[in-house]
Amino acid sequence: MQEIFYISTLKGIKTLSSDRRLKILRHLVDKRYTAQELALKFNIKPNALWYDMQQLESAELIELVESEHVRGTIKKYFRAVAKNYFVDVSLGEAELNKTNVLHVFLNQEIEDWRRERVIKVRFKDIAHKIITHNLGIKENEKVVISYQPMHRKLVEDLMVEIARQGAYAIPIFWTKRMEYNFIRHVPLSYATKDVISDFLINDIDAHIIFSGEFLDEIEGEPLSKELIEKSDLIEEAKRENVRKTYETDVRFLTIDTIYNNFQEAEAEIRSEMYWRALNEDPKRLTERCNKVKDLLAVSKNISIEDCNGSMIEVNLPKDRVIQIKDGIANSPASDSELPGGLVVGLLENGRISGKFHTDFAYLYDTLFEEVDIIIHDNKITEMKAKTDNDKLQTLFKNASGDKDLVGSFTIGMNPALHQNIYHPYINTKIFGAFTLQVGWDELEATGIDSNMIAQFYMLDKIIKVDNKILFKNGKLEI
Repeated sequence: MQEIFYISTLKGIKTLSSDRRLKILRHLVDKRYTAQELALKFNIKPNALWYDMQQLESAELIELVESEHVRGTIKKYFRAVAKNYFVDVSLGEAELNKTNVLHVFLNQEIEDWRRERVIKVRFKDIAHKIITHNLGIKENEKVVISYQPMHRKLVEDLMVEIARQGAYAIPIFWTKRMEYNFIRHVPLSYATKDVISDFLINDIDAHIIFSGEFLDEIEGEPLSKELIEKSDLIEEAKRENVRKTYETDVRFLTIDTIYNNFQEAEAEIRSEMYWRALNEDPKRLTERCNKVKDLLAVSKNISIEDCNGSMIEVNLPKDRVIQIKDGIANSPASDSELPGGLVVGLLENGRISGKFHTDFAYLYDTLFEEVDIIIHDNKITEMKAKTDNDKLQTLFKNASGDKDLVGSFTIGMNPALHQNIYHPYINTKIFGAFTLQVGWDELEATGIDSNMIAQFYMLDKIIKVDNKILFKNGKLEI
């Protein structure tokens, strides 16, 4: 059995357009079967299943691995030809023509299958956790789900789980082309209205958003500068509507897709890390977050150091605010974003000083590797990036307001996230990472007034609380 098989013919795609054949193939990846055995397993007539097996063999997706003579008959055992299947993206549009939709659909089906089998992510388990633990849906409640195509399978299971609770699901589906046409053709006054927030907010009980970049260009159809500016205004209006939901009794849960255009990272790594983080046990996550929160609630200071002598000292304010972001969408939660696992400390009236080499930083969602920073009395007094330093200095210079003030820090608590996956918000959840938010940061709700959004990340360092080790090299010590 080979590791990967690329489906490179139209026949192969059409063969797997049948749900039953796709199901047969999934079983034959894990174990060899005869047609008779699979017919019994699926509770269908052997003749019908034998035809499907012939189609799969003809498309070279499965193969005969053994024949056994038993009482005058021949038992034929089949097995999948590979552990993983991918649709070859080189299949031309001329060949596929109207079958392009099937091409995309099948790729998504195979990707969902891979997640469940290789990454060990069960969508049903995730859906159950989200509805029962994160949102706590009860009988007769109404739940709005705003989602994107890559989450179709999870949304299906979410809707089933909502119905099992005796509640009602209201799905709202968005595609890239829908968003693109929205940007191009809808007047701004109407485009900035969020249907969920503006028209349903008084009638719903819970809200699930699969979030992501609103502006996502369609290949070959670049947006003009004016349309990009319009997209930014729409995005800001959407964020205002999100803030509005926090002021209601609606339980609000965002699930960040992280499928944004960060070319530095392999999409495979980002996708795998995301789904693993989403699959974390929320109860365990909450317990870990609460341990750290309780410790910080009574401590005087935090220090972050490395083997090169760099150190940052944080003196916590007397009247401190320590928040948990663990994906629980309850009323006191200031943010309920998944993948969760984050402890946040606001630094108004606190003090932070020191000199440190950060692993990477984001300014306005622009990535900079290896940035040296000097902080004195809560202010960034100097910063220098190893690469693209001129760009970093320009971004910082052009920012307005309290752009140099550290407003909050975060400690990542999600063990499924352990490396930079090139997504500025999800990276704060890296297990054992210490992150500083500088300038205005809407996610942390600080009182700083600036248009700067900067985050500095320190991975695998020693984090001490009152001189006792909390994290060492990415490992929780309490």
